[in-house]
Amino acid sequence: MLAFFCAALAAYAREQIGAGTRWALTPLTRHLPWNFTGWSGSRAADALRSEFTFVQIFLLDPAGRSARYEKTTSFVARRTVTSYQEAVTAVGSVATFSTMRGTIAETLREHGFHVSKIDLGNPVRAGERFTNVYSASLLDSFTSTHEHWTQEFAFPTRHLTFHIHFPVLRPPKSVSCKVIEGTSEKLATSNARFVDLFGRRSIVWEINDPSPNQVLKLEWIW
Repeated sequence: MLAFFCAALAAYAREQIGAGTRWALTPLTRHLPWNFTGWSGSRAADALRSEFTFVQIFLLDPAGRSARYEKTTSFVARRTVTSYQEAVTAVGSVATFSTMRGTIAETLREHGFHVSKIDLGNPVRAGERFTNVYSASLLDSFTSTHEHWTQEFAFPTRHLTFHIHFPVLRPPKSVSCKVIEGTSEKLATSNARFVDLFGRRSIVWEINDPSPNQVLKLEWIW
């Protein structure tokens, strides 16, 4: 009887020590690469849907050292939200983050993304709509002759419009559209086109119902 009691006590102690260790290490282990579930977080993806997303890249100088990222999104809330996240990544450095709606509570770097938590201020309830413009400066990010931009999706998206605006002195020469799924890369079913916008040459790409499992890649030579 004493041996049985000691064995049960030892098993209970091991369970409690293990639970305590897991609790203490949770803030650390959630940041380990194999525990990472994506910068957007499942709760944000479940809470919002994008009816329309408009991404613009403004290349501000012919050397490609200064650019501006601007993302306008029309959201529909699927449940009540008070904040959400936007993110941007670039080859060079990223700075001067701004939001039209609410305030940026913090911007952290996570797995190559600069992730901004946006406090909306007033709650947005299920079924309500709101539009936000999120932007950032991209420095030393487009300095090569052959360049590209990849776009991922944190929310279910009905339509994406993608514009890249080039300097007057250095217009684009060619463009190709691709889709990345896992480790494979293939040509997209939709094509981009050259359009004159803001008195300069621009690339325009329209995509209906992009898959959240895909990454869109726009390549150009300029």
